[in-house]
Amino acid sequence: MPVVVGFTFPGIHDNAACAIVDGKLVFAAEEERYSRHKYSVGDIPETSVVRTLGHLASLGIGPEDVDAFAVNWDLTQIPMRNLKESAELFLHNSKPLQEMNYMVSYPSFAKKMIVAGLKGRTQAELARLFIQGVYRRMGARFPKNAKVVPIVHHLSHAASAFYFSGFDSCAVLTIDARGETDSTVLWDVKSGEFERIATVSFWEGSIGEVYSYVSMKLGFDELSGPGKVMGLAPYGSHKERLASKFASIGTVCEGGDSPYKFSSEFRRRNPVEMYTRIADFLSEGLELGWSSEGELCRDAADLAYNLQEFTEDLVVGTGRWSIKATNRKQLAMAGGVALNAKANMMLYYSRMFEDLWVFPAANDAGAAIGAAAYVHQNVLGGKMKHGRLESLCLGEEYDDRVVSSLVKRSKFRAKFIGSDPNPVAQALTHGAVVGWWQGRSEFGPRALGNRSIVADPTKKDSWRAVNAIKGREFWRPFAPSLLEGARDAYLEGACDHKFMVLMFRMSEQGAARVPAVCHVDRTTRPQVVSRPDNETWYDLIKAFGDLAGDPVLLNTSFNLAGEPLVQTPEHALRSFAISGLDALYLQGWLIEKSGN
Repeated sequence: MPVVVGFTFPGIHDNAACAIVDGKLVFAAEEERYSRHKYSVGDIPETSVVRTLGHLASLGIGPEDVDAFAVNWDLTQIPMRNLKESAELFLHNSKPLQEMNYMVSYPSFAKKMIVAGLKGRTQAELARLFIQGVYRRMGARFPKNAKVVPIVHHLSHAASAFYFSGFDSCAVLTIDARGETDSTVLWDVKSGEFERIATVSFWEGSIGEVYSYVSMKLGFDELSGPGKVMGLAPYGSHKERLASKFASIGTVCEGGDSPYKFSSEFRRRNPVEMYTRIADFLSEGLELGWSSEGELCRDAADLAYNLQEFTEDLVVGTGRWSIKATNRKQLAMAGGVALNAKANMMLYYSRMFEDLWVFPAANDAGAAIGAAAYVHQNVLGGKMKHGRLESLCLGEEYDDRVVSSLVKRSKFRAKFIGSDPNPVAQALTHGAVVGWWQGRSEFGPRALGNRSIVADPTKKDSWRAVNAIKGREFWRPFAPSLLEGARDAYLEGACDHKFMVLMFRMSEQGAARVPAVCHVDRTTRPQVVSRPDNETWYDLIKAFGDLAGDPVLLNTSFNLAGEPLVQTPEHALRSFAISGLDALYLQGWLIEKSGN
């Protein structure tokens, strides 16, 4: 029974840890949920590893029983000639690690690691030192024969996409801002054997880097910006001048050895310089001195629209190229660009694939899972359980007694309602915005019914109200959670997609019935819910539907602006206390503020 713990290393962003036991993913947690540092930039995932080992202990597996540790980068793959430029990228936005007793700042630690990795000897050793330090602080015995295995970043993403797709064989596209050298890779995967078919390095042209750098030009940050820009894009329109600029940067290839090519005019040895130059060129002559919290800026919206259009063209073109290169009609995807749900929608509606699967934790956190899965099967000789991923509720859960004690110590009016959804459903029909916290925490960027904020989607004003409560820009859209039997009443040509990483077009009737979850271009990013997935969540949506006539909820992540999703019951109660939420469902307790 092989046991593998995967974790992100070095800690760049979206840090996480996970465990795979006998081919099954049993636990996954993100560091940001514990550090409360959104995207966990520069955080080594110590707490996530501790929680992972704690969950294994609850299954009767001791820390000393781990057979291997997998990490989602292999720094030996960085060419020596690119060391300086790669170090700049790796050290961007890092922070000190004194609290981890390394006695060095994170930048110097990472520099040592990168240089050592390039000598081909010690990234794994440094990862081993880190994990041994975690064991030492836990008072646990480190398994002396355990392997520490670095996996190439894009292979980690590819493994996450394939092993949880349910496919026996398929094409895999990993599209990311950057790996050790890669930005886009096409794989042909046959029974767990990964063959690299085509690669575009980030020196040659990165779709993700263009999106990130233009997002920064629009006034957003590198990590949260792309998601916001995708929401901003539908407020703009196609502009031939901008479209021609984008076309001069990169175009789809119909043949050859690469799915797309960027113009050599913009190529620079230093990627930061290269993508800054591209963003400057695209934004030249535009009035972008705007506040995203004020009135919409036409130039900003148009730049966002044409950036999104460019991305969709390259993603769809790469998908088409993959069919010619692999003759596969099943496609699995991962990497940061695979979180662009609108580009995924365009691939889906192209109907060029018989089945499209996007790994829902497509960011770097999910790469820890892919690295662990790859090591389990390809290094230890285990066999991954090969069905499609059914749930992302993979994190910690909290004992009812702990929750009850917390509620009773609080000053709020509270009533225990257990799993009866009707009081919450009634509050929603009366216009309440409710925090919803239960069970194991979700892994990945989407709230899927365990760490959610919910509201009535039939009232258009819910859009404005929830954005105000969360401190988000007023124009950002919301997504629905709806019952599987109701899918076709609201969505056009959709499938039962569970994870909110694939958009669909709404029908005219659906858009009219639930306007708070329909974006201005009549698209939405749904979660289709069946009762076996999450019984209490399903029952809430059904109870609301019985009262309101529409078995759909506005569902957004339970967090306030600039914060990660809440993890613990204390986090949930604090966010409820300081926000405009009207009520909180806390694992059986309905909590209200005085006067509500």
